[in-house]
Amino acid sequence: MATNKDVQDSVAQVDRIFAQVMDADMWIRFGLKLLIALIIIAGFYVLMRILTGAVSRLFTIRKINEHDSLAQRQNETLLKLLQNAIRYVLGIVMLLTVLSQFGINITGLVASAGIAGLAISFGAKNLVQDIITGAFIIFERQFKVGDFVRVGLIEGVVTELGIRTTKLKGLNGEIHIIPNGQILQVTNFSVDNSFALVDVQVSYEEDLERVEQVLHQIANATTEKYTDMFIEPIQMLGVQTLGPSEVVYRLMAEVPPMQHFQAGRLIRKELKQGLELEGIKIPYPRMVMMNTEQGNGGQADDAKNVQSS
Repeated sequence: MATNKDVQDSVAQVDRIFAQVMDADMWIRFGLKLLIALIIIAGFYVLMRILTGAVSRLFTIRKINEHDSLAQRQNETLLKLLQNAIRYVLGIVMLLTVLSQFGINITGLVASAGIAGLAISFGAKNLVQDIITGAFIIFERQFKVGDFVRVGLIEGVVTELGIRTTKLKGLNGEIHIIPNGQILQVTNFSVDNSFALVDVQVSYEEDLERVEQVLHQIANATTEKYTDMFIEPIQMLGVQTLGPSEVVYRLMAEVPPMQHFQAGRLIRKELKQGLELEGIKIPYPRMVMMNTEQGNGGQADDAKNVQSS
């Protein structure tokens, strides 16, 4: 049962609360803090708009070909990533600044956030590395979707380029998923023109001067036949190596990016047909078999040589 003293204490507490509510100085101080908080929020908002706008203008300056829709999407992805990072950082700083204006001790919050961030960074070290590396790959346009690249020992066409992983499709249709943090060196075959190198073998018995003349004729005829394939006329570089049973000539052709495979096939086809028409032999491995039969007199019959390819 409540005593008179308890009732008096309750009445006194209500009076103190009422007095604080009716205190004009308290409301003035609260109004000033609220005004300062609003000014801080407005200032951070303006700063956020300035920084995000600057990033947007930066991406406008490095404008990508309007017809390259895939590159446009990559550019838009990186733009949103940077703008969101700016918003998150400024938002956290703004919140802590506003809380400090109302007398809230943010030192403990900052310390707790630092410890939590440190723990998260250790746990997600590889994830953070993948994201940062992916952002730089997109920003620097090291390669894009559709390029044929070599990453380490893996070659393939880039089918997907994300912030965390990159997917390559191999020549046999296999899909390689590579974390961006593991991409240390990239060879891009789709940036500039390619070169098709073709080696052709002829027999040592052939006249080398005539062989070179015929190869020049075949190279010129092939260039004229496939004008859309070759950027420059096919060059006959000369003797490349001297093999055990053949002389190896090398031809080189400059072609559009990623067309060196097809160009090499066309050149080999034309070389085979052209050399056959001129009667120039392409050497192939041969094996000589000696079949010796013993007669009654103990003398060997004549050896029979059989050549087969």
